[in-house]
Amino acid sequence: MKRSTSTATTTLSAYPPRKRRGGGKNKNNDDDNTNEEDDDPDYDPVLDEPKGRQGDGRNWIEKSSPIGIGKLVEGTPDVTTGETDKETDGNYDLGLNGVSFQTGELSSRMYDTLMTVAMKRFPAGTTSLPSEMEDVYKLYAMDITSKEAVKAALDQNGLEIALDGEEESNEDEGMWGDIDSVQLIDPKTGKVEDDEMYDTLDDAVEQGDWEPGQPFNFVVRNVPARLKEMDISDFLSNLDPDGNLRGEAKEKGITLPDEDVASLKDLGKECDRRVNVAPFEAEDAKTAYTGDGTKGYNIMSRSDLLRDSIGADGTENGSTLMHVMDALVSHGCLVVDVTDNGTKYSDALKLHKMWNVASNFFDNVDGDAEVASSLPGMQIAEGAGSPHAAVGFAQYGDGAMSFLETRIDRDSEDRSIVPQEAANILGSEGVASMVDAFDTMCDVGKDLVRVAIAAANMEYDAFLGQSEDDLENSDLPLISGLTFEEEDVAGVVGEGDYVTAAKLSSDAAALLADELIDDGKQNSANSEQGIINMSPHRLCRYQGVAKKDDDGKNKPASSNKETFGAHTDTSFLTLVPVADVSGLEVFDEAAEKWLRPELLARQKWEEQQHEQGKDPAAQSESITVFDDESGEERKVDLPWHCRYVVAMPGELLQIGTRNEVGAAIHRVISVLNGEARISAPALLRARSGMRLNLSKYFGNIETAGSLLKECDGMNMEDIHNALQPSSYRD
Repeated sequence: MKRSTSTATTTLSAYPPRKRRGGGKNKNNDDDNTNEEDDDPDYDPVLDEPKGRQGDGRNWIEKSSPIGIGKLVEGTPDVTTGETDKETDGNYDLGLNGVSFQTGELSSRMYDTLMTVAMKRFPAGTTSLPSEMEDVYKLYAMDITSKEAVKAALDQNGLEIALDGEEESNEDEGMWGDIDSVQLIDPKTGKVEDDEMYDTLDDAVEQGDWEPGQPFNFVVRNVPARLKEMDISDFLSNLDPDGNLRGEAKEKGITLPDEDVASLKDLGKECDRRVNVAPFEAEDAKTAYTGDGTKGYNIMSRSDLLRDSIGADGTENGSTLMHVMDALVSHGCLVVDVTDNGTKYSDALKLHKMWNVASNFFDNVDGDAEVASSLPGMQIAEGAGSPHAAVGFAQYGDGAMSFLETRIDRDSEDRSIVPQEAANILGSEGVASMVDAFDTMCDVGKDLVRVAIAAANMEYDAFLGQSEDDLENSDLPLISGLTFEEEDVAGVVGEGDYVTAAKLSSDAAALLADELIDDGKQNSANSEQGIINMSPHRLCRYQGVAKKDDDGKNKPASSNKETFGAHTDTSFLTLVPVADVSGLEVFDEAAEKWLRPELLARQKWEEQQHEQGKDPAAQSESITVFDDESGEERKVDLPWHCRYVVAMPGELLQIGTRNEVGAAIHRVISVLNGEARISAPALLRARSGMRLNLSKYFGNIETAGSLLKECDGMNMEDIHNALQPSSYRD
């Protein structure tokens, strides 16, 4: 099943490739006199797909009556609207399954948004609306949800709803199509409630007691639709549905038109496109993909990324460079062992303390209502430099997902965090542990960014023909403006210059990492930096899926589900310390599978334990540390996962590597064992007040490409803002 998005703030899925019921007979086989519909005891004549409809199972689409309405001839009135200025492909009937289209999750968000606006119309202190008003808002939430699901379904079929601009925004509830055959689904079992069917959404609300967040099936008729304008990606997908030609082109170094990300707007849309084609289904831990054992899936030792590990000539270590690029380019992530295979534990101990702080925080929020109510909701982080930088606490789905977003106050004496209310709950030691863990992840990230951007600079010969003086005086033209080819012909470039170029590539990349990545520390060269760090550190909790239904029966493996939808991050890197409960998935575009890096880390841990003659099933290791307070050694039981950090490239790194490293598509899966998953990612974003200096960080402008050229001289916060969906989606 492929993924589709709409204008809503959630991800919708449409038309999953399910097997037909009834033995898989060919309905279009004229020689077969049997009627599959009659033979199938589960067939529903209203909700299921009769002969002639397109689709599978209870997701279907067909032309509305009168049959034969096609694309209008220019100037011919639309049979539905009577207008002549809009081309349509006629009206359509659709049947949509609420589980496939996530009508439960989407309706909950729609209703919450409507209620937030509605409550502002009442006097301060009002906590609820009159019951009759609540039903009105429920009906609107249900209608908007249905419409967004239909938009996604039409998009899957190369169509779009034939309502535009003001006409669509001002339409009344239900005017975009006629909804009937509504069935409510039990959110716990995923089954239709009592097989009862309602003629309208209004009936489902009033008679069926539908509540926001409850999924529902429905049929909608007479939806005006037109052929969607085909973009270049759609065209190429139709020509190459299996992606074979695209793969061959990539192997030969050929860039297809839809892969030429030439602007920030293109980058945003390309990330959307890549997210949309990622599969939706979730595997359980036993069958989840953990790589094939090749180099890109190997664990990277922390010390291999340090500047100290580069060559004697100042160039990046070739093995490290190839490992990093293989992992990030092909698989979307790299797992780093901060202990160097169990030889250095200082960073792992910092992560261990942070995990204890995170666990205690959520225990406090759950155990004391006053603690939870003291936390501010998500709000703009004043002083960070971007309207898209937020701090605060939020819960979704009745606590199924909880998020605390913190940032470092670099102006505070002890580098405290905001929001202050969260710092009060964590306490001074808890805050210090959070900051220490952030610094650990940030240091790993800055080294990885250096290696990746150095590799791209070297790949494009960005500093070929330059000297170290040119780097220090980066505003000067390169060798009187000669191109690389002209320099070579003129005898300017010699063999030694390639080594110099590689060193300068690394130096420039290190300079970028130090100056542009906001590490929450002061930068004396940046007088315009915000007092609040642009790089957030989050504490997240995702509730697990129960092992059994209410009736005590075991749930099937399909109970694993996408909890936090697939997306890319506007960051240089997102660092995710490996959790004890797996759930992070990264779409491995080389394997075309969802990779579970936390399970990969566990697999490597068990292999190492086995090689050392230790118990592979162990959940921790006993280490000896020096206690500063007592001055004596003591034993610490260190959980296995505190060794590892997953690094995922973001959109800013895609810009910095000239599209060599794509922003990682990732999501969170709820697991079947019933355990909650706590996570603590750090998103390394750009320091406000800094500008992207192309020649300083990326060398010869002729090697940069149009995307980097667009960003040249831009404030980093403006680049960040331009990559928000509201900026690039039409």
